[in-house]
Amino acid sequence: MNTLLALLVAYLIVSLGYALFSLRTTTSHAFRLTALLYLVASVGLALYLFNQLLSRPKPIDQEYFSQAREAVVLAVRPKDGQAIYLWLQLPDQEAPAYYVMPWDGQAAGDLEIAQREAAQQDGLVLMNHPFKRNQRQGIKGDDRDKVFYATPPPRPPLKSGEMDGSGQALQYRPPSGTPAR
Repeated sequence: MNTLLALLVAYLIVSLGYALFSLRTTTSHAFRLTALLYLVASVGLALYLFNQLLSRPKPIDQEYFSQAREAVVLAVRPKDGQAIYLWLQLPDQEAPAYYVMPWDGQAAGDLEIAQREAAQQDGLVLMNHPFKRNQRQGIKGDDRDKVFYATPPPRPPLKSGEMDGSGQALQYRPPSGTPAR
Protein backbone atom coordinates (compact mmCIF):
# COMPACT_ATOMS: atom_id res chain seq x y z
CA MET A 1 0.00 0.00 0.00
CA ASN A 2 2.88 2.38 0.72
CA THR A 3 4.21 1.88 -2.82
CA LEU A 4 0.79 2.61 -4.28
CA LEU A 5 0.46 5.73 -2.17
CA ALA A 6 3.94 6.89 -3.24
CA LEU A 7 2.97 6.42 -6.90
CA LEU A 8 -0.20 8.45 -6.36
CA VAL A 9 1.73 11.29 -4.70
CA ALA A 10 4.33 11.23 -7.50
CA TYR A 11 1.57 11.47 -10.12
CA LEU A 12 -0.07 14.36 -8.30
CA ILE A 13 3.27 16.22 -8.09
CA VAL A 14 3.91 15.71 -11.81
CA SER A 15 0.39 16.93 -12.63
CA LEU A 16 0.85 19.98 -10.44
CA GLY A 17 4.22 20.69 -12.05
CA TYR A 18 2.70 20.43 -15.51
CA ALA A 19 -0.10 22.83 -14.60
CA LEU A 20 2.27 25.36 -12.98
CA PHE A 21 4.64 25.19 -15.94
CA SER A 22 1.74 25.75 -18.33
CA LEU A 23 0.47 28.71 -16.32
CA ARG A 24 3.92 30.37 -16.23
CA THR A 25 4.87 29.85 -19.87
CA THR A 26 1.76 31.04 -21.65
CA THR A 27 -0.12 34.28 -21.89
CA SER A 28 -3.24 32.73 -23.39
CA HIS A 29 -6.11 32.71 -20.90
CA ALA A 30 -7.76 29.81 -22.72
CA PHE A 31 -4.62 27.69 -22.37
CA ARG A 32 -4.26 28.62 -18.69
CA LEU A 33 -7.89 27.64 -18.06
CA THR A 34 -7.30 24.35 -19.90
CA ALA A 35 -4.23 23.65 -17.73
CA LEU A 36 -6.21 24.30 -14.54
CA LEU A 37 -9.10 22.12 -15.71
CA TYR A 38 -6.63 19.38 -16.57
CA LEU A 39 -5.10 19.61 -13.10
CA VAL A 40 -8.48 19.42 -11.34
CA ALA A 41 -9.68 16.55 -13.55
CA SER A 42 -6.46 14.53 -13.20
CA VAL A 43 -6.30 14.97 -9.41
CA GLY A 44 -9.97 14.03 -9.02
CA LEU A 45 -9.63 11.02 -11.33
CA ALA A 46 -6.42 9.86 -9.61
CA LEU A 47 -8.02 10.00 -6.16
CA TYR A 48 -11.16 8.21 -7.37
CA LEU A 49 -9.19 5.45 -9.14
CA PHE A 50 -6.84 5.06 -6.16
CA ASN A 51 -9.87 4.47 -3.91
CA GLN A 52 -11.38 2.00 -6.39
CA LEU A 53 -8.10 0.17 -6.83
CA LEU A 54 -7.80 -0.50 -3.11
CA SER A 55 -11.01 -2.56 -3.10
CA ARG A 56 -10.03 -4.80 -6.03
CA PRO A 57 -8.11 -8.07 -5.73
CA LYS A 58 -4.57 -8.09 -7.04
CA PRO A 59 -3.84 -10.75 -9.68
CA ILE A 60 -1.64 -13.30 -7.95
CA ASP A 61 0.75 -13.53 -10.89
CA GLN A 62 1.41 -9.78 -10.65
CA GLU A 63 2.96 -10.00 -7.16
CA TYR A 64 6.63 -9.44 -7.93
CA PHE A 65 8.16 -8.48 -4.59
CA SER A 66 7.00 -11.15 -2.12
CA GLN A 67 9.22 -14.21 -1.70
CA ALA A 68 6.80 -15.99 0.65
CA ARG A 69 7.14 -19.78 0.71
CA GLU A 70 3.65 -20.23 2.08
CA ALA A 71 0.65 -18.16 3.04
CA VAL A 72 -2.31 -18.82 5.33
CA VAL A 73 -5.59 -18.84 3.41
CA LEU A 74 -8.00 -16.85 5.58
CA ALA A 75 -10.95 -16.84 3.17
CA VAL A 76 -11.65 -18.08 -0.31
CA ARG A 77 -14.38 -17.70 -2.91
CA PRO A 78 -14.05 -19.85 -6.00
CA LYS A 79 -16.04 -18.69 -9.01
CA ASP A 80 -16.45 -21.78 -11.22
CA GLY A 81 -14.69 -21.46 -14.54
CA GLN A 82 -13.52 -17.89 -13.92
CA ALA A 83 -11.27 -17.32 -10.93
CA ILE A 84 -10.40 -18.19 -7.34
CA TYR A 85 -10.50 -15.21 -4.97
CA LEU A 86 -8.14 -15.54 -1.99
CA TRP A 87 -7.61 -13.57 1.19
CA LEU A 88 -4.05 -14.45 2.22
CA GLN A 89 -2.04 -13.74 5.35
CA LEU A 90 1.59 -13.50 4.31
CA PRO A 91 4.31 -14.12 6.90
CA ASP A 92 6.11 -10.83 6.14
CA GLN A 93 3.02 -8.57 6.33
CA GLU A 94 0.81 -7.47 9.20
CA ALA A 95 -2.43 -7.15 7.25
CA PRO A 96 -3.92 -9.80 4.97
CA ALA A 97 -4.03 -9.17 1.22
CA TYR A 98 -6.73 -9.84 -1.38
CA TYR A 99 -5.67 -11.79 -4.48
CA VAL A 100 -7.28 -13.46 -7.48
CA MET A 101 -5.82 -16.41 -9.33
CA PRO A 102 -6.97 -17.89 -12.63
CA TRP A 103 -9.43 -20.75 -12.42
CA ASP A 104 -7.91 -24.22 -12.34
CA GLY A 105 -10.03 -27.27 -11.56
CA GLN A 106 -7.15 -29.15 -9.91
CA ALA A 107 -6.24 -26.22 -7.65
CA ALA A 108 -9.92 -25.73 -6.76
CA GLY A 109 -10.18 -29.43 -5.88
CA ASP A 110 -7.02 -29.25 -3.73
CA LEU A 111 -8.45 -26.19 -2.01
CA GLU A 112 -11.75 -27.91 -1.23
CA ILE A 113 -9.97 -30.99 0.16
CA ALA A 114 -7.64 -28.81 2.25
CA GLN A 115 -10.61 -26.85 3.63
CA ARG A 116 -12.37 -30.06 4.69
CA GLU A 117 -9.22 -31.46 6.32
CA ALA A 118 -8.55 -28.19 8.13
CA ALA A 119 -12.13 -28.10 9.42
CA GLN A 120 -11.82 -31.68 10.73
CA GLN A 121 -8.48 -30.97 12.43
CA ASP A 122 -9.47 -27.47 13.51
CA GLY A 123 -6.35 -26.36 11.62
CA LEU A 124 -5.34 -23.96 8.89
CA VAL A 125 -5.32 -24.01 5.10
CA LEU A 126 -1.94 -23.03 3.66
CA MET A 127 -0.96 -22.11 0.12
CA ASN A 128 2.40 -23.45 -0.99
CA HIS A 129 4.60 -20.93 -2.87
CA PRO A 130 1.73 -18.52 -3.63
CA PHE A 131 3.73 -16.30 -6.00
CA LYS A 132 6.14 -18.72 -7.62
CA ARG A 133 4.73 -19.19 -11.11
CA ASN A 134 6.36 -22.53 -11.90
CA GLN A 135 5.17 -24.06 -8.61
CA ARG A 136 1.49 -23.12 -8.96
CA GLN A 137 -0.92 -25.41 -10.74
CA GLY A 138 -2.64 -23.82 -13.70
CA ILE A 139 0.56 -22.08 -14.76
CA LYS A 140 2.77 -25.05 -15.67
CA GLY A 141 2.82 -26.26 -12.06
CA ASP A 142 4.59 -29.32 -10.79
CA ASP A 143 2.06 -32.13 -10.21
CA ARG A 144 4.01 -33.43 -7.20
CA ASP A 145 3.49 -30.22 -5.20
CA LYS A 146 0.02 -29.37 -3.98
CA VAL A 147 -0.92 -25.73 -4.08
CA PHE A 148 -3.23 -25.90 -1.05
CA TYR A 149 -2.88 -28.14 1.97
CA ALA A 150 -4.18 -28.37 5.53
CA THR A 151 -2.04 -28.24 8.63
CA PRO A 152 -2.97 -29.01 12.22
CA PRO A 153 -3.38 -26.03 14.54
CA PRO A 154 -0.21 -24.73 16.19
CA ARG A 155 0.27 -26.12 19.69
CA PRO A 156 0.40 -23.56 22.47
CA PRO A 157 3.69 -23.53 24.39
CA LEU A 158 3.86 -25.97 27.30
CA LYS A 159 3.74 -24.62 30.80
CA SER A 160 6.12 -25.74 33.50
CA GLY A 161 5.22 -29.25 34.67
CA GLU A 162 3.12 -30.19 31.61
CA MET A 163 3.95 -33.34 29.69
CA ASP A 164 5.15 -33.14 26.11
CA GLY A 165 4.56 -35.88 23.51
CA SER A 166 7.48 -38.00 24.76
CA GLY A 167 6.16 -38.22 28.32
CA GLN A 168 8.86 -35.90 29.69
CA ALA A 169 7.76 -33.11 32.00
CA LEU A 170 8.86 -29.65 30.94
CA GLN A 171 11.30 -28.14 33.41
CA TYR A 172 11.55 -24.40 33.86
CA ARG A 173 15.01 -23.05 33.18
CA PRO A 174 15.66 -19.38 33.84
CA PRO A 175 17.35 -17.41 31.07
CA SER A 176 21.12 -17.38 31.27
CA GLY A 177 22.46 -14.59 33.44
CA THR A 178 19.53 -14.58 35.88
CA PRO A 179 19.84 -16.36 39.21
CA ALA A 180 17.58 -19.38 39.81
CA ARG A 181 15.12 -19.15 42.68
